[in-house]
Amino acid sequence: MTTKHGWNTFDNYLRVHEKVLRTYSGHIFTQDPQYTISQITENYYEMKISRLDIQTEKGTRLLVKIEKDILIKQGARRKQAKTSGYSYHAVDKSTDRNLIRYCSPHFDHNNFHHKHDYRKNPPLLIKIREEDVPHVSEFFDELIDNF
Repeated sequence: MTTKHGWNTFDNYLRVHEKVLRTYSGHIFTQDPQYTISQITENYYEMKISRLDIQTEKGTRLLVKIEKDILIKQGARRKQAKTSGYSYHAVDKSTDRNLIRYCSPHFDHNNFHHKHDYRKNPPLLIKIREEDVPHVSEFFDELIDNF
C-alpha cells in the first residue's frame, strides 16, 4: 500500500521538489530559488529553502520558508528517502506578519501534525491527520489561491 508521504527514491524525492519550484515559477520572484540540502548523518539530511518570495493570485507578496528533515535508507538498488519532519511557513511580505505554518509533531509540545493560523486572534492551532499533511505543492496552492 502506497501512502501519501511514504518512501521514494532519493533522486526522485529531490526531482519532485525541483519540479515544484519550476511549476510555480510564474509566482516566484526569488532569483534562482534552490533548496539547500545538507547531509547531517548517513541516514539523515536536511532540506531548506528560505525567503522564497511568492505572489498570490490576489497580488499579495509572501515570504515562504520550507524546512524538511529527511530519513535515508538503502534500498535494493538506490537510496530511499522519506520526510520525517517539516515546517512550511508563510509571512505577509508587506507587513512582516505571520500568516500560516504547518508543522510536524514536536516532542516537547503539539505532538501531532498541526497548522498554526495566525490570521485569527488568538491564533488557531489546528490538528491535522497525517494523511492530510500537504505536499509542498499543495501548500503553494493554498497560498496562491487564498491570500
